[in-house]
Amino acid sequence: MKTQNCVYLLTLLTLSLYTTAMEGKLGVLDESDWQPIKNIKDHFIQSIGAVSVFQYNKRSGSLLKFVEVFNGDTRVDNGTYYRLDLTAEDGVVTKKYQAIELHGHYFNLISFTPLEH
Repeated sequence: MKTQNCVYLLTLLTLSLYTTAMEGKLGVLDESDWQPIKNIKDHFIQSIGAVSVFQYNKRSGSLLKFVEVFNGDTRVDNGTYYRLDLTAEDGVVTKKYQAIELHGHYFNLISFTPLEH
């Protein structure tokens, strides 16, 4: 009986953690409430792109060099999310990436993924 209760509790805990994780991820990535950034060349927006590349390099050990943000959206939800399409070079090739940054008291890189061509 104790084993059955442990399995039941473990299952509930696992489902709870999974649901919490997915709500956070889907809440950021769904398409509702994102607003286009009007002035993509703004120094502040370009700086967020540079910070995203810096944070990605720090986490991954990569040596990407920020080039520019060429498209982006924002969303306000417990801070401001910035979804930025940017270019970065690896020393040889310039590639496109999408970064999602959360700005509350500081910047937090949520995701950094290559864009399809």
